[in-house]
Amino acid sequence: MNCAVKFQDLLQSGPVHTDQALAFFDELEPVDVSFMLGSWRGKGFPTHHRMDGLMENFNWYGKIFESSEDVHPLVFQRRNGDIVRLNPIFFPMKYAGRSRLSMSAVGRLMFDLGTRLLKTKKSRARLRMTEYRGKVSATMVYDQKAINDVFRKVDDNTVLGVMDLKAENYRPFFFVLERA
Repeated sequence: MNCAVKFQDLLQSGPVHTDQALAFFDELEPVDVSFMLGSWRGKGFPTHHRMDGLMENFNWYGKIFESSEDVHPLVFQRRNGDIVRLNPIFFPMKYAGRSRLSMSAVGRLMFDLGTRLLKTKKSRARLRMTEYRGKVSATMVYDQKAINDVFRKVDDNTVLGVMDLKAENYRPFFFVLERA
């Protein structure tokens, strides 16, 4: 079965176990830095991770890769339609996750209002080729956080990303990027 078909089957099946997601990720081809340049729309790849659905609830747009040195890792669409780039330094990943508040309409409104204070025009990450799980692929390295997002190719316009956070007992968080 080709990777794109298997990918669609996994997405439609609902949440998969982290081990199954990692096995699929390991099957995918690496991508280089130039492949990642441009704007990408983000969506979830559910694995029963505590952050599943959180980014979408806050109207996550995706990521923008202007060059290998200028990357915007957290891009959201405000309720008025504006696209804003947020500074990840303000997001405590150790505590990020679904909660009654974060998944509520009040939580969405608070986040939307907070984007006015947390927005930035400055790049907050860069792209590098790194090795992860035995393959060298394009990786977004955050400037101020111990996080690497590693990308592998599903097809010419889709990558599967895995957030590799340096923290004790952290399970990888998976997400999908589609070329905008």
